Amino acid sequence: MQIASAQTVRAAEQAAFAAGLTSSSALMDAVVERLARHPFVRALQPEAVVVYAGRGNNAGDAIGLAARLGLPVVLRLVGGGLSAESQRQLEALPGYETELPAPGTRLLLLDGLLGSGAHGRLRTEYADAVREMNALRAASPGSCLLAVDIPTGLDAESGSFTEGEVVLADATAAIGCVKPGMLADGAQDAVGRLLCIPLPEVAIAPCSPHRVLDAAEVSGWLPRSPYSCFKNRRGRVAIVAGSIGMLGAAELCARAAVHAGAGLVAAYALPEAYPLLAVRMPPEVMVRPVASYADIAEPQADALVIGPGLGSLPPRERTALRKLAADFPRTVVLDADGLNLAAEEGWDFPPNFILTPHPGEMRRLDPRPAATRLETVQRFLDRHDCTLLLKGCRTVIADRRQLFYNSTGGPFMANGGQGDVLSGAIAALAARGLPPLRAAALAAYLCGLAAESLASPITPASAVAAALGCVIP
Repeated sequence: MQIASAQTVRAAEQAAFAAGLTSSSALMDAVVERLARHPFVRALQPEAVVVYAGRGNNAGDAIGLAARLGLPVVLRLVGGGLSAESQRQLEALPGYETELPAPGTRLLLLDGLLGSGAHGRLRTEYADAVREMNALRAASPGSCLLAVDIPTGLDAESGSFTEGEVVLADATAAIGCVKPGMLADGAQDAVGRLLCIPLPEVAIAPCSPHRVLDAAEVSGWLPRSPYSCFKNRRGRVAIVAGSIGMLGAAELCARAAVHAGAGLVAAYALPEAYPLLAVRMPPEVMVRPVASYADIAEPQADALVIGPGLGSLPPRERTALRKLAADFPRTVVLDADGLNLAAEEGWDFPPNFILTPHPGEMRRLDPRPAATRLETVQRFLDRHDCTLLLKGCRTVIADRRQLFYNSTGGPFMANGGQGDVLSGAIAALAARGLPPLRAAALAAYLCGLAAESLASPITPASAVAAALGCVIP
């Protein structure tokens, strides 16, 4: 999905209305239907809906969604009244209450207080409603707070807000585009999961060349395999990973490569790690002992992963890995200790390299201070013509030509091994024919989607790896 300012969206909507391409009523009905059909919303299982409605039309979107869910509705009106379009949506409700449900009820809280055109400090009545909404969310385990268009209190352009006066959404439905402020560092806890709701009826001009990954964005990236496909046509992945005490990293990487659809997966291990790694690897993975990494020969491999759980290595093995990576003609994925090794020795990172650092590893790769994560990525790519995937909430994936923000995943993935799974998935997608940027971006999107599909408060990396096969197109 594209990134555009709130002002641009309003101008585009008015132009569409003036040209007779759609009407305000038809556009709102379309948004409501798309909200109701979104997989994230359909997966929710609330017992009741609480709508916080202000004077703008995003209140109508929230009320319309509540009407279509067929659940008991509590309506909290703020600001003195509804717009004409919101009132029309209210008429579709068979009835509603005004008193809040008892704490502990599993709720869908809908933030329709203020839209993306609001700026500055909240008026007292809105600030009170925001605090009430956040408190109700905190007191109601299993509930979900969904902001419509933008979380109330968050500036759509800068991402700034006043502490204690911003909605803390579990998810935000970005209508037509993602506003720049939703992607700002520090805005993640207010925005939560980004749900991209398209507006094909309106021609919105983007304000940024960057994009946000959603289902429409990645559609068609990975071509369907022909009926006659066989393993040698699905790509071959070679993995150099694992050491005593960190064998699980290699296992998770290999499992993810298998579940992400690689035709063949081979893992290489030094003598001390081989017998332990061989017995825990999936049966689909070929585990090959080597006396030294200098002995690795993979002329047919389509992707090479170096790093998960490698640990510290003697100089001979460090030199061998540097040569292996430099000579490999196809996609090289560097993760974890592979990144640390590359940072320590000043490797070159050509276009076939994909680097997957978390913030600490990124500081080792480039210790220069930066004001934002976006600046960190862009400045690194000024020096290195590779693909960089900077992990974190709203993972950034970029090369010198294009940049994506990921929209999937969440705090349930905050546990060890997720990066190992990601590196294996990237390698599998690269082996299946995707260029480095798309392989990295699609893998990040699909790993988050796989975790979401498990619908668990905590999602271990091994479960994400196993779920990849259910979300890979």
